[in-house]
Amino acid sequence: MTVVARTLVSIPERSATATWEQIVQLIAPDPHSPARRELASVAGVACSCITDETVLDDPLTVYGVGPRLRIYALYGDDAIEGDRANESPLSYVPTAGDWHMSIPCLPDDLVWVQRSLEAASARVTARPLGADVEGDAGGVSSFNSKAAPPTMDLDAFFRR
Repeated sequence: MTVVARTLVSIPERSATATWEQIVQLIAPDPHSPARRELASVAGVACSCITDETVLDDPLTVYGVGPRLRIYALYGDDAIEGDRANESPLSYVPTAGDWHMSIPCLPDDLVWVQRSLEAASARVTARPLGADVEGDAGGVSSFNSKAAPPTMDLDAFFRR
């Protein structure tokens, strides 16, 4: 499976609402598309999850059309600095055709978030924080932004 990732600046540099608007612009660039209307219908619930910082380590995932898209958010000092952000446009429209979105959610909020999303959308669902997204081999934990980066022995690398 091909995977594309984006990391967006969020709270406090950008509000949860502005973060959601950035996500919507990224995945549904046509302001008149059916996807835009559907994403607008779940904005409040999605913003609640963004405010809870659930997309810090577990991505909001869009799948079904083209490569699987994983969207993370930066919070606090990381959001203010923005050094790790990648908000570049995509080369495809992930919400064209038969698409789905999975939003990570705090376990205590999962029931009401799932009910709210189900009432508003057939394509947008919630999953408990840390749970795999449908079709992910190995889950999202391999993309954990807090995981230690790979290390390299520079002395051995530069040795002749």
